[in-house]
Amino acid sequence: MSKYYGDYFWKEGIPLGIRASSVPLEGVSYKIPSDPYHKQISIEKYQDGRFSEVVYDSALFNFRHLTPAHQARWEKIHDQTRSEIRDQDDRLILIEEYLFEQNLCRTCRSCSPHGILISTQKIFYTLLNDPFNGLILYDSNAHPVMSKRYEWDAGLQQFSTLLEVQCNFQR
Repeated sequence: MSKYYGDYFWKEGIPLGIRASSVPLEGVSYKIPSDPYHKQISIEKYQDGRFSEVVYDSALFNFRHLTPAHQARWEKIHDQTRSEIRDQDDRLILIEEYLFEQNLCRTCRSCSPHGILISTQKIFYTLLNDPFNGLILYDSNAHPVMSKRYEWDAGLQQFSTLLEVQCNFQR
């Protein structure tokens, strides 16, 4: 039997439902289908019981791969406003587009090679009066997946030491 949820949150790259129901809820609800081994996971959004859109599909990009071990095998080919991220098999897995403010990247939109929005990173700088130096990664439905806080290197004008990673956004 399918379960519908009033909302969801991310924990270690896996979506977990909140307020389960056996029927779609009035207004917005979500379904989180998965194979029995949880290798493929998706989030489907419903509006008043009718399918609206796929919010996330691990077949396009798996947030569980946002670890140093996985990322060390990726290659980033970039210019000023766009990057291609390729895996160890030279397969294109993401296209990133950057938006700047005062020569600092403030937003990074990540899309699948097919052009489907996967996530958006909002980047924060205390020198621009933000509360911290770092970023928050949001899924395509604006739910936080991961945050990172960094030290700021004023000489190089970039983030330096990673101070904290958060991957649990239980609401």
